[in-house]
Amino acid sequence: MGTGVSMNPERNHWNETAATAAGTPAAIAHHPGANVVVLSADPTLVDLLRDALAGVHRIWRADDAAHAVDLIVAASGAVLLLDAALADQDTRALVERLTAQFPDLAIIVAGRREDEAGLAPLISDGAIFRFLHKPASAERIRNFVEATQRRAQQRMERQAAAHQDTDADTIRLPQLKLPRLALDPAAIRRWSRRSLLLLPVVAVAWLVAEWQPWSRLADALPDAGSLAAAPAAPGESARVLKLLDAAGVALSQGRLIDPPERNALELYRAVLERDPGNEAARQGILRVADGLLAEAEQALIRQDLPRLAATIDAARSVRADHPRLEFFTVQLARERERLAGSEQLLRAAASAGQAADASAAQSAAGRVQGLVQLANERISGNRLVGGTDSAQAYLLAARRLDPADTGVRQGMTALGAMLESNARQAIAQGRLDDAGQWLQHAVELDADRARIAQLRSDLEAARLGSAREDRARLLALANQRIAQGRLAEPAADSARHYLDLLRAADPNHAGLAETSALLASRSLAEARRLAAAGQGPAAEAMLSIATGAGAARADVAAVAALVAAPAAAAPTVIPESQLRRTRFTAPRYPEQARRRDAEGWVDVEFTVARDGTTRDARVVAAEPASLFDSATLDAIARWRYEPRIVDGKPVDQRVSMRLRFTLED
Repeated sequence: MGTGVSMNPERNHWNETAATAAGTPAAIAHHPGANVVVLSADPTLVDLLRDALAGVHRIWRADDAAHAVDLIVAASGAVLLLDAALADQDTRALVERLTAQFPDLAIIVAGRREDEAGLAPLISDGAIFRFLHKPASAERIRNFVEATQRRAQQRMERQAAAHQDTDADTIRLPQLKLPRLALDPAAIRRWSRRSLLLLPVVAVAWLVAEWQPWSRLADALPDAGSLAAAPAAPGESARVLKLLDAAGVALSQGRLIDPPERNALELYRAVLERDPGNEAARQGILRVADGLLAEAEQALIRQDLPRLAATIDAARSVRADHPRLEFFTVQLARERERLAGSEQLLRAAASAGQAADASAAQSAAGRVQGLVQLANERISGNRLVGGTDSAQAYLLAARRLDPADTGVRQGMTALGAMLESNARQAIAQGRLDDAGQWLQHAVELDADRARIAQLRSDLEAARLGSAREDRARLLALANQRIAQGRLAEPAADSARHYLDLLRAADPNHAGLAETSALLASRSLAEARRLAAAGQGPAAEAMLSIATGAGAARADVAAVAALVAAPAAAAPTVIPESQLRRTRFTAPRYPEQARRRDAEGWVDVEFTVARDGTTRDARVVAAEPASLFDSATLDAIARWRYEPRIVDGKPVDQRVSMRLRFTLED
């Protein structure tokens, strides 16, 4: 879950996503705490970590080892908390690889005591900074993370001291001639014997200085500042937190409004779609607007008017009431007027007889006309954008030479209209990525702002509609797989798989709770059957699915007790005809089968309990598949029998039978 956020490995520093009011990239504040990267599939550990470090340190959740490396590269001075319980990772090999790649990385491993024994060499040589025993406490987690901060601070101080010593000027002292001393050999021997008594004291002092027990005491004691950390914001789902992390990374890397679906603006809007009251996402969108206006400021300094116009338009679409927006709009208008005035001065100079200036102006005008002609040819050949030999490239070059030229303006208008038309057509055909690219090209041409804003709105609405269709399809597939008995297998085409995808995309989707409850019920029934058959591991797997689907704790505990009980011999399955049925309800002939004039049969197994009721019915085979299954299971649930008697006592008995479905003439 991959989304990984693609990181740029050349960025070796971390910028917190909070910016100051200045809005410039240089004003982005550095987070005072640590950037803790968590690689764990244990939700309890992740929640405990957030509770322990909220308000003091920043938490980054990694999907896998590759994602963790990306976050470590992006976050300067990161701390890695690695869960030794990851089933798809060799913890020792992973730590060795990360230590080789990041020698200064502080790694904290969470696990059991047997994990600690296997990692003892890495702990002793310092590759693993601390080992956190599970279950851990919030206080211990805070202490360990704070210890990494103190170690980093000490390392920085040592490096600064070494650098200062290296840069210090070398001072040559004049050679001194010391007077010769006359020493008494007897006095020397006497003082040597006395000094031997001081050797144990010196040795003890050296050991204390080397061991530094006070540093271990500081690690063991809770930090007063960490105890005041604010608790994590309630109600934030794992999906929202992951989106916020990805948005923060995009913002720190300057990906404000592009590329599509991986920029800070779209990620923050995705958070607000799931959690409309999320203050972090709202503040993030404001910082995107600040960043865009910072780019506008740089474009104004460089006198890059096309880029200035495009950035102003983008900032207006994000926050139309930004207090600095009017300033840049006025500056853009003034620069255009200044360029127009410069053109008038050139014409006046030509009329006054300044031949050199007039010649230069005519040369520039000729270049502009040539570029406009090339652009018109590319428009006729449908080579609108892309590369240096496109209508867009030629028109942008002509606009840099003379933004006020009539031919340039007409070409821009014509090309902008074609780009907008292509974007609308792509939206209608469901090619939303293509539509986003056409729209971006139109923004670069400074197309009509009202039409651009409308296109943005249409594109976002289409993306939301597409997402809703995908979620409805996931729900339908999940219900289909439950009816087919494919609860967890195959892994990529099962009810659990489709429900997990839907839950990650939209935890509040209509119908998700009902389908999850159905999966929980079917999983519990299957776990009970497997436990009765002595298949403990398979029953535990079904219990895990039921728990994840939200089954009641009491029901899970009851089946877990069956799994934990000593396995009995697999029950013998006898024909249903060997038991006497006391109540019979005929299966209902499915209306769908009746309309199709379909007939068939169902092989079924079920348990006749000691009280004569039936339970744990399952379809073994059917022809045609799935058509008569529900009718069969509904009927068997209402049947009653005289229980089987063994040694004078009623016992549970597993039976099998075939039900045939035929149409009467």
